[in-house]
Amino acid sequence: MTHRQDDRKILITGAGGMLGTDLVTALDPHFEVSGLEKRPVAHLSVPYDICDLTQSRKTRDAILSCRPNIVIHTAALTDVDYCEDHHDEAEENNVGATINIVDACNELDVPVIFFSTDYIFDGSKKGPYSETDTPCPVNFYGQTKLRAEQYILEKAKRAVIFRITWLYGIWGRSFPKAILRQAAEVKKMTVVNDQVGRPTYSWDVAQAMLTVLRDKRDVMEAKGGEIFNLGNEGTVCWADFARFILKTADLGAVRVEDIPSTQLKRPAPRPLNSVLSLEKAQKVLGLKLRPWKEAVTEFLPRWKGEKEAQEQKAKAQAAEKENIA
Repeated sequence: MTHRQDDRKILITGAGGMLGTDLVTALDPHFEVSGLEKRPVAHLSVPYDICDLTQSRKTRDAILSCRPNIVIHTAALTDVDYCEDHHDEAEENNVGATINIVDACNELDVPVIFFSTDYIFDGSKKGPYSETDTPCPVNFYGQTKLRAEQYILEKAKRAVIFRITWLYGIWGRSFPKAILRQAAEVKKMTVVNDQVGRPTYSWDVAQAMLTVLRDKRDVMEAKGGEIFNLGNEGTVCWADFARFILKTADLGAVRVEDIPSTQLKRPAPRPLNSVLSLEKAQKVLGLKLRPWKEAVTEFLPRWKGEKEAQEQKAKAQAAEKENIA
C-alpha cells in the first residue's frame, strides 16, 4: 500500500471519465481519493458511489457522508451538438449538478475545483483570451458552462475554476481517437482549418492538479472564487492537428482536406478562436504544461497500449463466461 504524506480526502465527480480517471491515477498515491459516478465503471481503481448529481438531496448526502477536504468537479455533459438539441438535459447536468455540488461544499466549507471551457467565448477576439475577457457563448453547451461558472463565483465559499480547451485523453471520446478510427476506413478525410486552439492532454491537466494541490494549498483553499486558463503550450487548427496525429501514428498516407467551418453544418456553432492565454496560471501557480506535440506523441502509444489491454481483458472475461456456462 502506498504511504500517503497528505491526509486530505479528495472527492472527484465523474471519476470514471476522461479527466476523472487521470485525476484518480495521478492523485491517489498522494491523497485519499474517492469518486462519484452516474453508473458503474469497470476501470476505476478507487472507491466510488453511484450518484445522479442532478438530484440535490442524493448529491448532498453523498458529499456529506464522504466529508472530503476538496471536491474536484469534472462530471459534465460535454457532447456539444447533443447539448444544442437537448437543452433541459444539458441544463440539468452542467448547471443543476454544479449548483448541488457547490451547495454541499458550502455546507462543509470545503473548496470546489471546477473545469470549464473555451466555449464560453464567441471566438471573435484576435489574440488569446484572458481570464478577465467578457464571455459570450455561441452554443448552448458554452451557455451552461458559463452559468455554472457564474453560480460558483457568486455563491461558492471557496472555489477555483480551470478553463481548458480541446481536451483529449485515454478514456472517453476525443478528436485524436476519432481521426484514427476514420483513418482505418478512408484514405482521405475533411477537417476544418479555420478553428484554432490548444490541444490539451488530460494526463497533463491531472499532473498540474497534483502540483497545485501539493504546492499551492493557499490558492486552492482561499475564500472566494478564482479563474485560471490551463492548456498545453502552442496552438494549431483542427486540420493541422489531424495531420500531426496521422503522421505520428505512421498514417501519413491518409490525406486531410481543409474545409471551412461553414461546410460542416453541425447543430452547434464553434468559436473560431479557442486560444486561451496561459500567463496567469504560469505566474500564480507556476504551471507550464509541455508543448502539445510532445503530449500527443506520448498519448498515442499509451492509448494504443490501453486499448489492447482492454481488448485482452474483454476476451479473457468472455472466455471465462463460456467456461462457466
